Parts: sequence; C-alpha cells; structure tokens
Amino acid sequence: MSLNYKEIELIIDEAHLEGAKIQAVVQSSFHSVTWELYDRERGRFAFYTEIGTLQSRLHLLSPNTKIAKTKKLQRFEQYARKNLEGSVIVACHQLPFDRAVVWDLVNHDRKLKVYFRFYSGPGANIIVTDENNVIQDLLLRRPGRDEMSSETLVVEERSQSDRVFTVRDWDGDSFNAFIEKTCAQEQADDTYQQLYKQVQARMEHELGRISSSLRSAEKSIEANKGFEELRLVADLLSANSYQIKRGQDRVTLTDWANGGASVTVTLDKSLTPGANVQAYYDRYQKAKGTYENAIEERDRLQADYDSTRSRFLKALEDCGDELANIRHLKAILDKTAPAPQVQEGPGVRAVSGGFQILAGRNAKENDDLLRHYAKGNDMWLHTRDFPGGYVFIKFRRDKTIPLEVLLDAANIAVLYSKGRNASSVDLYYTQVKYLRRAKDGKTGLVLPTQEKNLTIKPDPTRIARLLPKEEQ
Repeated sequence: MSLNYKEIELIIDEAHLEGAKIQAVVQSSFHSVTWELYDRERGRFAFYTEIGTLQSRLHLLSPNTKIAKTKKLQRFEQYARKNLEGSVIVACHQLPFDRAVVWDLVNHDRKLKVYFRFYSGPGANIIVTDENNVIQDLLLRRPGRDEMSSETLVVEERSQSDRVFTVRDWDGDSFNAFIEKTCAQEQADDTYQQLYKQVQARMEHELGRISSSLRSAEKSIEANKGFEELRLVADLLSANSYQIKRGQDRVTLTDWANGGASVTVTLDKSLTPGANVQAYYDRYQKAKGTYENAIEERDRLQADYDSTRSRFLKALEDCGDELANIRHLKAILDKTAPAPQVQEGPGVRAVSGGFQILAGRNAKENDDLLRHYAKGNDMWLHTRDFPGGYVFIKFRRDKTIPLEVLLDAANIAVLYSKGRNASSVDLYYTQVKYLRRAKDGKTGLVLPTQEKNLTIKPDPTRIARLLPKEEQ
C-alpha cells in the first residue's frame, strides 16, 4: 500500500489532531512510531505513523488496539519521551501537493516542529526541528542527505503536482478506519505467507537431513551385504588351516561345498594361521552387525521421514481463520526449532542435526564434562583401542540420534584420540547412565556397559564442517 497526497490530506482532515496533547511516544518498530494523544472531547486516542516501508502510512488507531513496542528502548523514543511528551499539537498541516505532514508543537515556552515524510525512497523520515528548522533529532539518521542533528532542514514546497491523484474507493465509517483495516489485512497476509514459506523451508531442511542419513544407511547396507561370504571364507579357512603357512599373503583352497571350485583367499602374513582364520570371523561379525544395525537404522529413518513429512503437510493443510493459521504456523516453527547452543564450559562444542555435541580433549576435561555437563540420557562415545577424549551427544526429548549425528560425534572422538591418523577406528557408545567409574582408576576413567560398536574411517570433511579451523 502507498498513500498519495490526496489520501494523506483526507486522513489529516478526519483525524483533527490540532489541540491534542502528546502523552506518550512509543516506537513500535525501526520504522514506526505510535503517538498516544489526549484531548477533552475524545479523551485518550492513538495515532500511528510508519515511514520507509511498503506500508508507509498514517492513521488513527481503533480504540483498545494493542500498541506494539520494541524489545529495547530506541534512541528516537528516548529523545521523544524527554522532549516531545507533554507537548500540544497547535497546528497540523500538509505540505502542498506532497506526502509530507508537519506538526507544530508547543511545550511550555519551547516551540518544535515534527516533519513526517511518507515517501517511498530514502527521503522517508520523521524529523524533529526547532522553530528555525534546525534538526534536533530524527527517526532515521541520514548523513548523506545532511539529515543529522544540528543541521538545518531544507523544506521545499511544491507549487503543483505532475500527476492527478484521487482517493481510492473505500467504505466504512472513516478513511482512517479503512486504511487501518486494509493495512492490517495486508500485514496478516504477508505474515502468513512468510510463515508458510518458513515452515516449508523447515520441512525441506528436516526431510533433507533425514534423507542424508537414509543415504548413509543405504551405503552401509550395500557395503556390508556380503557378510555371509566372509563367514563362508572363514569356514573354508578353518577347515583347511593346516594348509596355511605363516608368512603367506594368500592361499588357494578347494571349496568342496561349492562343487570343488578353486578359491584364493588373501591373508595377513604377519598373523598366525589361526589368527588369520579368526580375523575373517571377526570381519564377518563386524560386517553382519553393521549390516543389521544399518537395516534397523534405515527402517527407523524411513518411518521418521514419513511421519515428519506427514506432520508438516497436515500442519500446512490445516485450515481456520487467518489469525489462527498464523498462530498455528508460529507454533510449528517453535516446536521444530533447532536445539539452542550449549552454554560455555570445558572442552569443545559442536552442533549436528540439531543435536549438541560436547567433546573433552584431555582427562581433566573428560572428568569435568562427565561430572557437571553430562546427564543420564546423553550418549557417550569413545575410541576402543586408542586413548582419547570423551564425546557426548546431548539428549533431545522425543528425538532419536540419527546415524549422521553419530558419525559426526565419532569423528570428533577420533580427532581427540591417539587414533586420529589411523585409516579405520573402532569406537563404542552407550548412554551415560550405563557408565560406572573404575574403582581407584585414573581421573575420569569409566567402564561402559550395554555398549554398541561402531567402526568409521575418519572423514576430515566432517571435522571441517563441525569445528573451527584451530581445532582441526
């Protein structure tokens, strides 16, 4: 909405501001000021002004309208409270053919002027001057236009208009009320559209995060689906262990269970024959466990994806009056907001998928985090074969830790361990409530129970995304 000078003229004529006393000045936003006024006939009433926006306007406010306030007292508001409150508007007039309005104020013996410029460009402003047009203060300071305190305001009056303007068609008791209602509806429409887009973006973000974890689970399934072949190789080696000689890097065996096919098996020449057999069984168990965990994780993530998508779509489709929809969309955004940042404390902090990650870099930080920052439902991770820091994933109610978050935390655990340069690292993880302190153990030493195993290949790209450069 943009008011032309004819419409501003009608608003001023209807408002009858001459003789009203300024009782309070409230800055409602960076661009708007509400003037709480009083006169004997009407009692208390409010006049709203907004400049420099798509809805620049001025109009009376309906009785009982709740006046918005900024969270922090603004500079112009402080000036107005001290210098304008208590003033009487002795004259209110419009500059000829212009979207500019001037109030002449008197406060005891002091005379001031307030210029309101409802322009669409950088000239829009609310400017307070003395009776000689020396600027006292402004809503928006504009040094490039010489609009600063102590400068003299140059007022140019037009003698005619380049265009013919008329007042738009309107209905209701007054044009003031019509403009207030129209702008309120436009603002509600804009707010609704903005919130709708924000909820859509939040949905896409959440679904994208889950989809990323789903892809990782699918990759893990694909990489480990051949675990049964490892068991068959282990069985074949076990049955023919007498043919294996220490120092061999491979052995060719006859697989009688498979029609007498010839099979060549790669060995670790540094291991004994028995250790080579056991290594294949270990690889089988690890691949089998990883495969089954990935299947379980994929199914959980798929259910999470479907329920999340359904929840957001239902929320977006729910109908009601516009104000109810606005409240509804705000509630969705509040409910799905990412977890807040962790308070300052020992160790290193990171955020992954809305989960907070805390990491200790030494025994003292491990102990401090465990004693004062970790709770029973938080997840604890640690490298299995290397000494290193403890990593905690903070618990979120009704949220299961996605695989991607677990992998991020695992990479941080490896970073702060002696295994940071290894090509593959084993970790275990469990909830903090399943840890117990080692009797007479070193500072921070704990023994886990009900732990699960995780094997990763350190990924520097995750660390680069999660931690500042000085920690990498």
